[in-house]
Amino acid sequence: MSALILDAGALIAIDRGDRQVLAQRAGELLGRARLRDAIDASVALLAGPGDRVLTSDPGDLRRLCDAVGNRAVVVDC
Repeated sequence: MSALILDAGALIAIDRGDRQVLAQRAGELLGRARLRDAIDASVALLAGPGDRVLTSDPGDLRRLCDAVGNRAVVVDC
């Protein structure tokens, strides 16, 4: 048997009923950008203008940021 462990943010989101908003937006973004990595899409949605995103996959992150209109700075590591 496995356990489900929630951090405070997840617990608050469940309480508010908005736990699927980011997932839905990430899926829509992936469709627009024609990519498949949900984590990359979530990062592109959560990064703010001017934030630096350090990644080993700068091409996809730049593509996702462009698709969502995010002006984050994508940095290759």
